Amino acid sequence: MGNIGHGKIVKKWRCCTVKGAFTNKRVLITGASGFIGSHLVRRMVEENAEVNIIVRDGSDLWRIDSLLKDIKIHRADLRDSEKIDVYIRKIKPDYVFNMAAYGVDSRQKDYFIAANTNIIGTMNMLNPLISVGCKKFLNIGTCMEYGDKKEIIKETTHLEPFNIYGSTKAASTILAHQIAGENNIDIVTLRAYGVFGENEGNHKFFPHIILSILNNADVDLTGCEQYRDYSYIENLIDGFVLAAQNDAVKNEIFNIGTGIIHPLKYYVDKVFEKMETVKKPNYGVIPYRSGEVWKPHPDISKIQKILGWAPKIGFDEGLDRTIQWYERNKGKYIDGYPLY
Repeated sequence: MGNIGHGKIVKKWRCCTVKGAFTNKRVLITGASGFIGSHLVRRMVEENAEVNIIVRDGSDLWRIDSLLKDIKIHRADLRDSEKIDVYIRKIKPDYVFNMAAYGVDSRQKDYFIAANTNIIGTMNMLNPLISVGCKKFLNIGTCMEYGDKKEIIKETTHLEPFNIYGSTKAASTILAHQIAGENNIDIVTLRAYGVFGENEGNHKFFPHIILSILNNADVDLTGCEQYRDYSYIENLIDGFVLAAQNDAVKNEIFNIGTGIIHPLKYYVDKVFEKMETVKKPNYGVIPYRSGEVWKPHPDISKIQKILGWAPKIGFDEGLDRTIQWYERNKGKYIDGYPLY
């Protein structure tokens, strides 16, 4: 997308990265036990930040079990405003990464939990910062805020979410930027498109295919005619790092993806080819979901221009890393719930 050459983008990305920018900085991460949050925790530990996480009682921390000695754990539900207020005033974070969300898993459909977690939970995180302050509030958004669009999607595209996850995340984004703007809190939301990588839930697209092949199970799928833009997880984490480090970015929303879409069949074929299996995907066994998103195609020129971001790890390399990880760790998973 845009008129910036790939080599130039990568060079600019390297220029914008500040080595040691998070050293001894107080970082607070929500959703740390999840797929994206766990990768962010790992990056912040590697950056020598003072890492604090907020997780619910009973959260399974298997994704970050090797990092527990390097982080501080605070137990609270984002819906508990009193506990959240106490923790934030105690931590006094320099950076807040709000990665928690309800509804990423399409089996999560409770309207009240979605609204209270995604909207009220975000407000509970922001409200103490009005007096405590922080350098920047980094928020995870989603392409589902836009709904099912036929045109290429810019950040200014009209929001038309059609499920509870998309609508509550859209409301959360609008409220978060309004509250932050009124109170001089720097804020960035990255609206993520398809993301894949190590330790993703076994009900998701890539783990379902990879683990099914590894376990010699049938790979049951829909017709896989939906288009998607899939980028490796570390590219998304790079985007958050760049957004946090860039002091000139005060209040922005960015699409983040590769800017290139393919039918899901393209990705399925890639997995089967790399795993060298004689098995074949069973297309059409699973019906399409009601309210399916058919062609979410992001314009990523804004994040390229302002942050100098580009996906530095290509799809093939990211898929190789992902497959190898599941080969080593398939014992951590039981049968999942295929969604595609």
